[in-house]
Amino acid sequence: MKRISISVLLVLLIAVASQGASLQLPTILGDHMVLQQKSFAKIWGWAEPEQLVKVTASWNDRTYSTVTDQKGNWQVSVATGKAGGPYTVTIEADITRVLKDILLGEVWICSGQSNMEFQLRNAETAGEEIQGSDFPGIRLFTVEKNIAMRPLEDVHGSWELCNPNTSPGFSAVAYFFGKALHQELDVPVGLVHTSWGGTPSEAWTSRETLGKFGDFDQQLEELYSTSEDLEKARREQARVETMLKEQQDFENKENIGFSEGWMNTDFDASDWEAIACPAEWSSLEEVGMLEGVVWMRTAIAIPERWIGKDLSLELGPVDEMDLTYVNGVEVGTSRVINDWNTPRVYQVPAALITSGQLQLSIRIVNTHAQGGLFGEAEQLKIYPAENQKDMPVMLAGQWKYRIAYRFPEVPMIFNSHTPSVLYNGMLFPLKNMAIKGAIWYQGESNQTRAMQYRTIFPGMIEDWRATWKQGEFPFYFVQIAPYNYGPEPTSAELREAQLLTLSKVKHTGMAVTMDIGNPDNIHPTNKRDVGRRLALWALAMDYGKDLVYSGPLYRDQSIEDGKIRIHFNCTGSGLEAKGGPLTHFEIAGADQLYHPAEAVIDGESILVSSPDVSSPVAVRYGWSNTAEPNLFNNEGLPASSFCTNY
Repeated sequence: MKRISISVLLVLLIAVASQGASLQLPTILGDHMVLQQKSFAKIWGWAEPEQLVKVTASWNDRTYSTVTDQKGNWQVSVATGKAGGPYTVTIEADITRVLKDILLGEVWICSGQSNMEFQLRNAETAGEEIQGSDFPGIRLFTVEKNIAMRPLEDVHGSWELCNPNTSPGFSAVAYFFGKALHQELDVPVGLVHTSWGGTPSEAWTSRETLGKFGDFDQQLEELYSTSEDLEKARREQARVETMLKEQQDFENKENIGFSEGWMNTDFDASDWEAIACPAEWSSLEEVGMLEGVVWMRTAIAIPERWIGKDLSLELGPVDEMDLTYVNGVEVGTSRVINDWNTPRVYQVPAALITSGQLQLSIRIVNTHAQGGLFGEAEQLKIYPAENQKDMPVMLAGQWKYRIAYRFPEVPMIFNSHTPSVLYNGMLFPLKNMAIKGAIWYQGESNQTRAMQYRTIFPGMIEDWRATWKQGEFPFYFVQIAPYNYGPEPTSAELREAQLLTLSKVKHTGMAVTMDIGNPDNIHPTNKRDVGRRLALWALAMDYGKDLVYSGPLYRDQSIEDGKIRIHFNCTGSGLEAKGGPLTHFEIAGADQLYHPAEAVIDGESILVSSPDVSSPVAVRYGWSNTAEPNLFNNEGLPASSFCTNY
């Protein structure tokens, strides 16, 4: 749930090109792009005021003309035919631009937080998938991260053909979604990925819509009143950026840790605290949600036969940046915040392996949220580089740590959590792009505010539709997966808010992930099934495919002789309990005290009862943060958690 280093674009809402500027196009319009088929695709940009602009599309050989307004803005709507290509689009004004290798197909916006941002290279099936990802009919566009205090007119990014060189760094969920559509429909697919790890839904919602709720008035007032003084805002931006650079400086050897030699073998770390490794810092009471610099150390005992040999050191993913030492010598580093989920593999030269005892020291810089070495235990290991079959030495266990410093709190106007700033900088500029729909994977950052999410999430969806002005386009989202957020069932409540959105907002769909999460890792690596399940909704609802697109979704209940019968939608060809009797059902009476219940499949419904509850009134299912229950339909799609009286 990460982000890159804070970069704030503090500009007022103005056209990209000022008076007198030459013809310019937004970056979303470029070579290799996909335009929505069978629609009226907008082509727009900026030029000199009151200038004639002509747009010619090669698929129909028609020319569309317009004249720029007083600020140099122009726009035309171009009729697109059925899927195909490649084509060209020629724009003529004071100069001529020719956009090449244009395809007509299906265009989808792909957005959310870190599980949408999660790159294909880190997915469970990355090796085989990347090797086979040569799909010239799939085009990829990643919007560069940007906070904006006013709605902008352009983003940064470029269209790329999907292939083994470009797919590894692209959103895994978006890739698998697009691949499924491309293969099932045999049409080009354009995927516009715009996401930012760790961000709440209100950051992706407009000021106008958020103003209807009243929950964010103070933050919005701070943001929009401060930004009126542009010079003051710019000075504040420079101050914050300088501060962060100082805190993240790997070269400043005066920083604590470097200056005291915390990486050296002769350094006495006996008074350092113990820490479990691997683990996210946020899950450990002794560290918590620390944003700053932490040093970690552990001693390694290796076999004598490894002495004098090159070794390979694997640390799993490190959140976020690291500088790694063996025996006081640097062996590897990653200083890119956006690589927070990339496993670290470093080579330890034979010259450092002079005995059977090694000292591993790591300086970790975390700028946002969790922090730490958060992979699986089996990812932490060291072994001979030339003999990987030799039994590795595993590094998981108790390490030592010391906090070097904590970052000072960043003002809200520079924070990716601030309401509306990502809508302004990463969504609003795409509003003219004709699209088929949107997919969304987010909710983890709102899981402590589930009741609020019941209103702001549907509001965000309607806000996007109002922004695009393309009607009630399909919006499919991922229900958050099991994860150990703590004792309170906050994620179950958030999943319920997502489930309720299906009935509140038309043309929405939800991919359930209760069977493919990881209670110990907020970023489960099975993104293939996530993308496929989103695609099932689209294929069934938008492309006319006759298939089962969802697992069982709670519809209603009826009380029968001391039992409650649960009725579902999306039962497919029948209900199934995987691996034995149904689990994770609870039942309550009027006292609202829930008891473990027996649940039995009866046709397309389920009968729930308990000897401890003679007069039941409510049932809940999968109602915990880490629940991995076993109700499916026969098509292998899991049921959503639910609570009948929540």
